[in-house]
Formats: sequence, structure tokens, C-alpha cells
Amino acid sequence: MRSAVRRPTVPNLLLALTLLLALATPAQADDSPRIVTSILPIHSLVAALAGDTHEVELLVPASASPHGYAMRPSEARRLQQADLIIWVGPDLEGFLERSLRGISERATVISLMHDLDLPLLEGRSGGVWEGHDAHGDHGHDDHGDHGHDRHAHDDHDGHEDHAHEHDAHDHGAHGSNDHGAAHDNGNGHAHGDYDSHLWLSPAVARAIVEQLAERIAELDPEQAARIRDNRDHLLQRIDNLDTDIAAQLAPVRDQRFMLFHDAYQYFEQHYGLNAAGSISVDPSRMPGARRLSDLRTRLAEGDIACLFTEPQFRPALAETVAEGTGTRLGMLDPIGAGLEPGPDAWFHLMQGMADGFTDCMAHNGS
Repeated sequence: MRSAVRRPTVPNLLLALTLLLALATPAQADDSPRIVTSILPIHSLVAALAGDTHEVELLVPASASPHGYAMRPSEARRLQQADLIIWVGPDLEGFLERSLRGISERATVISLMHDLDLPLLEGRSGGVWEGHDAHGDHGHDDHGDHGHDRHAHDDHDGHEDHAHEHDAHDHGAHGSNDHGAAHDNGNGHAHGDYDSHLWLSPAVARAIVEQLAERIAELDPEQAARIRDNRDHLLQRIDNLDTDIAAQLAPVRDQRFMLFHDAYQYFEQHYGLNAAGSISVDPSRMPGARRLSDLRTRLAEGDIACLFTEPQFRPALAETVAEGTGTRLGMLDPIGAGLEPGPDAWFHLMQGMADGFTDCMAHNGS
């Protein structure tokens, strides 16, 4: 007698299909390029650009400074597994130089400063910036054009801060990409000549988004249309925020301020703000006694509304410099410590910057 053949029931078929789909999903996800970005502001722009087409990983925690950061073994493994690595460049994330030389040959490495065509600003020395003495001489009538001019600054401190710890590294090619003179940006300027905090200008952020959209679309042509749609939406968000911040900062544009760490030139230039000097260019290097004396003398003149510190560094030195001068201490965060990584982080960071300036400087009036 032939035994009866049991046919699968509809619920069992559905269960089997669900299991197959669940097993297939990781393999499909692994086929898309794996993107790793160095710091939170860049991660945010790339995550917004990628949308749900790619997973974008953040390497340096938002609470840490990229200056002198030490990678953990798990972070080094993420670099090895990446298909696309996006970083600012050795002027900012010098700790990555050696690691990027040893990554998988299949990975593409993009340094924003050296591989994209961006309007970079020349670096400044620490101390008092005499070139900023006159009120209203910035020429920033159209805030949408700020950050596009390379701006030379007088050297008042012998460029002592530009002897950065990164200069001791061997500047070879990064990963599988042949950068040639790795620290020449194509304009004849070597490593250290330009300010690396370029994400703080909406104009530069726009250029980053536009060019990275094409690079990512080339790596994954199947997602190119969606990447470009995300690009267009992201550019509109940047423009809207830029307009709002320009209006917010207009009443304090003539207020002078000093900085603990010279990280804000792109923001200053874009919005026409009036910086008078900084304690440090590289926060990992202590300034000399002469510079501190010069800064205190300048603060004692009484027209510096605020001295801005950062959450990543202890404010004791800034407090010492400002003590007894009548200059208020404010807080600015160029990296986004405490922000949740994701597509909105760059927008929260920029709004936080604007709020930091107005919260401290508006007390003086216009």
C-alpha cells in the first residue's frame, strides 16, 4: 500500500519563504560597498547622501577629538573591511596615515582635502591676529560666497604650531590609491598649509556632497539615481539652514572673540564673523608663555566679547587667560560631541555653532 504524500500547507510555505528571504538579505547587503568615514560631521553628510542605499560607519566617536586619536583593534578591522573610506586628510586625522597605507587593495580612499576640488582656506598661526583689527573689513556682503577665497594671514608666532606631530610621519600613498605627493592638493601647497576644518562652511559642505555623490554613484551604479535624489534633497536642506544661520548671526557680526582652538575659520569666513586670535592651532600642543601673555594683553583691551572653549578639552587654560579681563567664556563644538551620529548630525552641529556664538556674544549688543 502506497503511503500518502503530505503536501506542504500554506502557512508552512510562507514560513519557508520568510526564512529564505531572511537568509538572503545579509548576502545581498554585503554586495553593496561598505563605507567608513572618519569623523561625525563627515559621517553625517555621507549618511544623508547614501540614505538607505548603503550602510555608513563612523570610525572616531563623536566624544573624541581626531587630533592624536588612538584607534582600537576593532576600528582597525573596520578599515580593513571597508570598500570606501572617506576622511578629511592627514592635517586632521594624522593617526590614520599609517593604517591607510596597509588597507586592502580593493578599497577606495578619498581624502576630502586632497582628492576633491574644494575651496580651502590657508591655515593661521596661534596668537593675536592683527589682520582682524578693523571692524567690518571682511567683505562678506553675500554670505553664500564665504569660504571660497584663499585668505593669507600674518604670522605672529613663528608658525610654532605648524610643527604638528603629523610631520614626523612618512607621507606615502594612502591605501591602494596613488596620490603621488600625498600632501599636495594640486595647487602646489604641501601638508599643513591649509585649515582642515572644512565641513564648517556650508559652501564647502555643498561641494563635498556634490562631488561625493558622483564618487559613490560610480562605485554602485545601480543606486546612482537614488544617490542623486538624496544629493538634491540634502543640498536644499543645507541652503535652508545656511539662510537661517546667516540671519541669526547678523546681529553679532561686529563682536570680536577669541578661540581656544583655531578650528572655526571656515565658519567665520562664511558668515563674516570677527575673530581676533586663538590660544592654540593644535590643541595637543601647549602654547608658549609669550603667546599667553600676548593674548591676556589683548583681552585686557576690553573689546573681546568672548573666549570660546570646546567640550573635548579642559577649559582651565582658557579660564586662566580670561581671568580678570571681563571677557566671557563661551562653548563651541566643531566636531559634535554628544550628538547622535546620523544624517541630521551635521545640521545639529551647525545650529549648535550658531547658538554658541549668539548665546555668548549677544550680551554685548550689536
